[in-house]
Amino acid sequence: MASPNVSGQAYAFMAMTPVMPGEEQPLAEYLRGLRARGPSPLARLARTHLARFVIVPDFKNDPTWKQRHEEHLDLNYLIFTSNLDGDLDSYLDELCEKLAPEAKEIWGRCVGCPESAEGAALKTYLRHNQIDTGIFFAAYGEATVATVRKALREREKMIAFAIRAQGMAPAALHEAFLAEFIGAQ
Repeated sequence: MASPNVSGQAYAFMAMTPVMPGEEQPLAEYLRGLRARGPSPLARLARTHLARFVIVPDFKNDPTWKQRHEEHLDLNYLIFTSNLDGDLDSYLDELCEKLAPEAKEIWGRCVGCPESAEGAALKTYLRHNQIDTGIFFAAYGEATVATVRKALREREKMIAFAIRAQGMAPAALHEAFLAEFIGAQ
């Protein structure tokens, strides 16, 4: 049976970790502060298409949804999701290494996280708290992050050329196009 976490070469990872009582607000403030401090630490993970942290205080219970019964969380939960290239095992190794400065401030505020919040112990903790994705369709299932970034650079190059080339005579346009895109290969 195929994994519900795989679409093409992409993998969807989700870990749901309970936040220690009293750490909800400091964790939320720390996560909000990541944006203010500059580029996301998740940008250090070159194989990441998309990743995010979300703190969930409780389940939404709505009688119009015809739920069998209401469900509630005993604690707030930190959900970390990432759509990534390739296998999870090596990705988690990379995450535990490159996010080491932030990991203690993030998962270190969660129940059961190893005190050091790094390396193999953090990887085991995240794996233990992994939840399978219900359904996963990767926007670029066969394309890696590097391939997508290259395509976006090429798109920007084409747009810049189109702007520069407005009003060129057909022969000059043809020559400029060949020089820009064919000669550059």
